[in-house]
Amino acid sequence: MSIRQLRTLVAIADGGSFNAAAQRLYMTQSAVSMQMKALEVDMRAKLFDRTIRPPVLNSNGWRLVDEARQIIERYDALRLLASTPSTGLTGSLRLGVIPSVATHLLPQTLSKLRNEHASLRIQIQSGLSPELAFKVEEKRLDVAIVTELERLDPSIAFEQISEEELKVVIHKDLARGSIGELLRTYPFVRFNPAMGVGRVIDSTLRARRILVNDFMEFDSIETMISIVKLKLGVTIIPVGLFSPDLNALKSISFDPPVHRRIGILARRGTIDAPTVRAVADAFKSFITAPRSTPRKRKR
Repeated sequence: MSIRQLRTLVAIADGGSFNAAAQRLYMTQSAVSMQMKALEVDMRAKLFDRTIRPPVLNSNGWRLVDEARQIIERYDALRLLASTPSTGLTGSLRLGVIPSVATHLLPQTLSKLRNEHASLRIQIQSGLSPELAFKVEEKRLDVAIVTELERLDPSIAFEQISEEELKVVIHKDLARGSIGELLRTYPFVRFNPAMGVGRVIDSTLRARRILVNDFMEFDSIETMISIVKLKLGVTIIPVGLFSPDLNALKSISFDPPVHRRIGILARRGTIDAPTVRAVADAFKSFITAPRSTPRKRKR
């Protein structure tokens, strides 16, 4: 088995055929076919269904594709390590982030990591917390920044890096009555329940037996706030690190307060690895950085 054969296997999976892989790798189709036959001999298994024309990957072949991608990434990282004089960490890292982190915190974190670890290659995926947790469990991601989940596989560790209070938010002109009255009276603009924060909110409403007047579901805090500003409903959002402009709105705390926790998710054997710790520390540095306060004007 050679790295060239693995690159060809991945190219077939990505392109959908031997011909597409040949064009992508600047090879002849017969050369691609010969490489795959040699790989099957090495693996002692059939990787393609050749009763179909053109041949397609079978279940054995698809199982090898994900592993082949990781081997190729590690191989390329080793080549980079050997050829690039650098300071800081090297290698590659696959990072998953929830949408609120991707929008508000990821750009400056990536900039910090680039400055401190120029040879560290980071691949980014955005997704919902359960999806990212599954990818970490399946070793398709090395680390993810997620909303804390109620249940995790024993092989996965969660380390909190931030906490935000969940508050009821409504236009100031409509803010009359208790939280329960507001949520029953006005259309409820809710988070997609598949999102981590959406599940925390749903659990809170059930535990307090608060009925809501359902209206819309969204994945974006900014969209939800825009609707509430037009007096079209009431919402519950995390207020803190990622909060949008709440001008003209009133935010109301639950009693006792309710919070969502954001943290780093990784397999227990890798959560203390240098690259994972570097990512966690970079995110924490922006979360815990003191916010500047405006100076008072001298009279």
